[in-house]
Amino acid sequence: MSAAGWIAIIIAVVAIVVIILIITMSGRRRREADRVRAAEMRQKAEADAFGAREQQAKAARAQADAQQAEVDAERLRREATERQNEAQDAQARAAEQARHADKIDPDVKGDGTVPEERMNRRADGASPAAAPATAAPAAAQPAAAPPTTAQPAAAPPAAAPPAAAPPTSTNPAPGTVGPDGVRR
Repeated sequence: MSAAGWIAIIIAVVAIVVIILIITMSGRRRREADRVRAAEMRQKAEADAFGAREQQAKAARAQADAQQAEVDAERLRREATERQNEAQDAQARAAEQARHADKIDPDVKGDGTVPEERMNRRADGASPAAAPATAAPAAAQPAAAPPTTAQPAAAPPAAAPPAAAPPTSTNPAPGTVGPDGVRR
């Protein structure tokens, strides 16, 4: 073998070794890149799992809130029903009181109606025609007659207290007779 043959064999061996080194190095780089990529994928999977647990916790809280809202709504429905029953009981008591008042009132007829003359009568017993159109204030009333000479001068009499207004109810029961004698 000649020197040129040996040189060709050495060049071929060196080329093969270089090719093997390049393949080995690229394999290592690829494996390292795969490791990095796998680590990134694991981190993303872990973040996704954490996000899923967080969403699951939010869903559980939302469901608990919804259940609490249902409980609150049921409680409010019961309270409303109870208050409505109390209001109906109060209306029934008021109607019973009105019926009882009609039974004991001598001016109410047996059929529950009030005679016309009673409806026109005021609470103080005077007829509406006898009442003055406007009540004069106490200070504007004329003074008492001057005292006679035989008696010492007396202080003017105290003004009469104004007639008390009949008590009014803000919500009379239907079919009752008010203090002014008017059937409502």
